[in-house]
Amino acid sequence: MVLTLSSRVGRSGAAISAQVDGQTVALDVNKGVCYGLNAVGTRIWDLLAAPLTVGEICAQLVSEYEVSLPECQAQTQALLEDLSREGLLLVAG
Repeated sequence: MVLTLSSRVGRSGAAISAQVDGQTVALDVNKGVCYGLNAVGTRIWDLLAAPLTVGEICAQLVSEYEVSLPECQAQTQALLEDLSREGLLLVAG
């Protein structure tokens, strides 16, 4: 699935997650698969607690990190598409 900046995304609820040393570990109990997210991935995961558009997530990240908007958009969309493929993301629009 290709996401756009206007795609509204949120956690699917397929995984339980916890933070360990500033990073998120998510476990999909049904698949028996564990996912690890680095510090920025963890921040994105936190933002996904309430549905937001990809553009809103990127705007928040650009305000918090030293990253250009185009780079942020590309990397955020890549992570979100990975999460979607794994069934960890709900996408509307």
